[in-house]
Amino acid sequence: MTTSRHAVAAFATLAVVCCSMLVVVRGYESGAPVLTCRTMIPGHGKAAQVSAAPYRIVVSENVTSSRVRVTLTAPRPNDYFIGFLVEARTPGTGEDAVGSFVQVPQDSQTLDCNEVISSGVTHSSNTKKKSVEFDWEAPRNFNGQVNFVATVLLDYETFWVGITSTPVQVSSAKGGPSDVEPIEIGRSENGLREIEANIYDGCGKTKNCVGAPLGCIQTMNCRAVVALMPSNDKYQFEMMARDSQYVAFGLSDDNKMGGDGVVECVHEESGRSNSVSAYKSWNVPNRKQNRRVEDLSGVNLESASIIDGAIYCKIVVDPVLKIEDNTYDLDNNNYFVLLAAGASLKTFSVGYHDVAFISSPDKRKLGQLRAARVMDPFYDNCGQTKTCFGSPDGCLSTQDCAAVTAVKVEGTRYMFEMKARNAAYVAVGISDDQKMGGDSVMECVHENVGTNLIKAYMSWNVPNQKSNKRLTSQNGLTLLNSSFIDGTIYCNVVRDAVTKVEGVNYDLIRNKYFLLIAAGTSLKERSVGYHDLAYTSTAEASALSEIKSLRTSSKLLLRLHGSFMIVAWIGAASIGIVVARYYKQTWVGGSCCSKDLWFGWHRLLMMFTWILSLSGSACIFVELGEWVSGPSQTHALLGVVTTVLAFFQPIFAAFRPHPDSSKRPIFNWIHWLVGNAAHIFAILTIFFAVSLSKAELPAWMDWILVAYVGFYVIIHLILSISGCLSEKSGSMRINTFPMKDLHNGRNPMSYEQHKDAPHSGFRKFWLFIHVLFIVLITSVLVLIVIFAPIETKLNSLREQFS
Repeated sequence: MTTSRHAVAAFATLAVVCCSMLVVVRGYESGAPVLTCRTMIPGHGKAAQVSAAPYRIVVSENVTSSRVRVTLTAPRPNDYFIGFLVEARTPGTGEDAVGSFVQVPQDSQTLDCNEVISSGVTHSSNTKKKSVEFDWEAPRNFNGQVNFVATVLLDYETFWVGITSTPVQVSSAKGGPSDVEPIEIGRSENGLREIEANIYDGCGKTKNCVGAPLGCIQTMNCRAVVALMPSNDKYQFEMMARDSQYVAFGLSDDNKMGGDGVVECVHEESGRSNSVSAYKSWNVPNRKQNRRVEDLSGVNLESASIIDGAIYCKIVVDPVLKIEDNTYDLDNNNYFVLLAAGASLKTFSVGYHDVAFISSPDKRKLGQLRAARVMDPFYDNCGQTKTCFGSPDGCLSTQDCAAVTAVKVEGTRYMFEMKARNAAYVAVGISDDQKMGGDSVMECVHENVGTNLIKAYMSWNVPNQKSNKRLTSQNGLTLLNSSFIDGTIYCNVVRDAVTKVEGVNYDLIRNKYFLLIAAGTSLKERSVGYHDLAYTSTAEASALSEIKSLRTSSKLLLRLHGSFMIVAWIGAASIGIVVARYYKQTWVGGSCCSKDLWFGWHRLLMMFTWILSLSGSACIFVELGEWVSGPSQTHALLGVVTTVLAFFQPIFAAFRPHPDSSKRPIFNWIHWLVGNAAHIFAILTIFFAVSLSKAELPAWMDWILVAYVGFYVIIHLILSISGCLSEKSGSMRINTFPMKDLHNGRNPMSYEQHKDAPHSGFRKFWLFIHVLFIVLITSVLVLIVIFAPIETKLNSLREQFS
């Protein structure tokens, strides 16, 4: 027992010693705490030295402005100090610090003595110092004498208190070129509503606007707002904040407060004076502090108002603005715009931003205008208090979903919100897999055209039939609220946690499910129409009570299908057909694998087309697993015809007769007809794919395809004319495949001639142009398919780099 007690005592003693050592180390390194500002006596448990201090405070001579250079120094050669605390005091303030230290060395830090920002300065490291130098600035409109008072530490136990400079006469400059005159406020000529209307007018068109709370720009109901726009060679900032003593904007390299240049608009009341003033200030990095700067050049307060507790001002700033030691080039550099407003002020500083604080959503040049994005409250708290899922993939971050749903669980209540643009209905399905069929569906339907009446239904996706039927009993689903505004349909429904649909139990509490979402523009009698706007499923089954943002299912096979078909028919086939038709009498004498060059390239390209076509067909059949319905059927039927023709074409070619056979013309006609028919059907199939919601392709892709068709026709015309001219010049045709070949009426000398037909250089040039164009347009189309929806990706990139 005694041993254990001794052990405990020893441990306690060791703990106390360690704590004491920690206090000692902290005393050396962290500087003086705020609680020592009044007495300036270190809490080290030791008495101050009574001998003359070996240190001096030196101030700049002939001070006539509000800024003073202060130097604390150890003048004797071998003297140094480790710690210090310096304040400015006036004869009438006793122990209260005045003014602010606006520039301090790296191993120093400022203190907010008696709640005045940066009114004291102390050390931040225990390195030996020979001298330290600061810049101190008087409060605005201050006139009088100040003394600089210091406590200096040689080490932890040895320090001197009350080291005082000679008195310094300070007078704040007024009306100089760097000062902004305050605007006296009386009765405002313009009402608050008119001022707000002027601020919001042009947001996103002629002005960049930032407002709080988020999304208030669209509703024109911000607590605080700043609107900025280029004005001649400068920039105009209009700011307004309700129930505020100040409103300010900051220019920052990030969307956080710290290390930012700030321009303030401040309501100051002093006796009978009632004015609004503009200041420049600096958000001190990592300190949550703001300090004003004396130099106000580059800032001009043009107008201001105080109405019903709201502050408004219009400020024009130079395109190059200097704040502290930082230069802000508004014309050439990108910045975040910070907006803050508060109901209180501090001495020589703004107070806490309790009314508003917000950052612009991105970093950009202030002169670059962008349409204000409508912030949709539907997306608020996605991934935080509710689970969200939308189409197309990635639309949750941009708040631009064609169709979206959100699930929120409160006890045993499962609330489903669903929304779609330009839709007659939006529906959410609960499924055991990612396919449509055998699913419980909740529909939000706009039934009566011309009215805003919305109804909610429970329905069932019939397995293996591609059909949907509404349930006779609608128990288990309750419509809470709904809307139909500008073509956007919205429903908020509550679903029972456990329901039985067509003999299938759906237990949302215990089981995991895939979510399906669909939206369309048409309705059937007692049923929704085809999902021509959106259809997708979640990537995995999940418990709906788990809060997260769900991903859409993988579309790899779908993207591969589209890419393979484009490369096959827009790319390889377009080149292979042209080579076979127009280049049999070009590069004569050259061979590859004992075959003419034209034949080698034709066979290679068409086999490539054959392989990609079959691979693409396999991808889509694996992806869908069954035959499609609705508008997709046209695309599917054309695709099947294309694939069948492509499949049999090389088989026909393997049985081609000898060139001198009487059956060769029949083969030539069949080969020509099947090949060109397959190509035409393939291009039509690609055209019909653009409008499919599952493909997520932009409507303007049609124009790219039109450009391809136009170019392809022009190439045929040019090369056909070239063939006629060549035949006329050399008594032979370049084009030995159509017409003369088809009838086996070729000139036998055409195979005996071992030189190129006339105008081969012209044909080679156009083949180069043809291949270049086909490769370019194929690459563009493949990129559109791979990165679908391409418009969403492009908008994201544009916002990121602008």
